[in-house]
Amino acid sequence: MNFKNVVLLIAASLVFVFATLVSWYEGGQLRDISWEWEHTAVFSNWFNGEVDRGSDIIVMDHFVYAAKFEPFFPFLMAVSLLFIVFRVALWIIKDQTVIRNIFFLFMAATSFSLSGIFLDSPATGFKLFSIFFGIIGILSLFAIFLFHNKKSKPGAINNT
Repeated sequence: MNFKNVVLLIAASLVFVFATLVSWYEGGQLRDISWEWEHTAVFSNWFNGEVDRGSDIIVMDHFVYAAKFEPFFPFLMAVSLLFIVFRVALWIIKDQTVIRNIFFLFMAATSFSLSGIFLDSPATGFKLFSIFFGIIGILSLFAIFLFHNKKSKPGAINNT
């Protein structure tokens, strides 16, 4: 991995950490808004049963609230995390065509599934995430064909 890629990964990691901290802070508002607990404290309701007070809310629900109502930093989190995942995966499996295609298919299936989950939400933030994951799914499928057609042609000179 060259220096440029290392710098890009470090920058993406810093953006991810910063966006995570800000999203966590923004999502902390959920503890004070009791009428949202039923609809937004999804993980707390799954793990702890019904939420009766703000201290029953787990950290993961802070991110759900932030993504639902203040989506900028959660969106930045998702973009930077996907950038890191794609860069590291392509660095590790750069010469293994079958594994790379399986990775892209997995990312496409995961992205389309997440897009479907967020599609019916009335919240603007979740609609944004639905569109985003749909685009990532399409780009993942497109990447399979892009890398497939990138083979060298017979008779071409390889300068490696």
